[in-house]
Amino acid sequence: MFNTGEIIVYGSSGVYRVAEIGSITIKGCEGKDYYTLEPVFGSGTSYVPVDTSVFMRRVMTADEVNALIDRIPQISCSEFSGSSPRAVKEHYSASIKTHDTNELIGMIKQIWEKREHKKLSRIEQQYMEQAENLVNSEFSVALGIPRENVAEYIKKRISKIN
Repeated sequence: MFNTGEIIVYGSSGVYRVAEIGSITIKGCEGKDYYTLEPVFGSGTSYVPVDTSVFMRRVMTADEVNALIDRIPQISCSEFSGSSPRAVKEHYSASIKTHDTNELIGMIKQIWEKREHKKLSRIEQQYMEQAENLVNSEFSVALGIPRENVAEYIKKRISKIN
């Protein structure tokens, strides 16, 4: 269970702050406790049962993020050679649904490499943007830097290693 004020990753939606925990006054939702989640980037409120099966975890720490960034050069891209839009969508959707930051980084690297050789499809572009948003949002919160500075931070840190 999470505590009020904690920052979490919620499914494939992004990074949220737990604003409240308790019952809510919405018809049909009585008798259960809910997390009231507020997106760190964006607006709105989500009410999620505390016993949900949707993936949730605490945001990584700065040390965990930096260790992961240091491993980026070694993170491999999973091989994928499908060309039908359906196969492409299923492949990248499966990567997103792992909720594994290593997998997301591998997917981003794979799409970036593909982009060097050919124009990306709309589906590839969409999934790359989603994965980059998830990674950059979490890294931003963990490192305490603006989301738009995360890519530069990663480049600088990796260049110091090599």
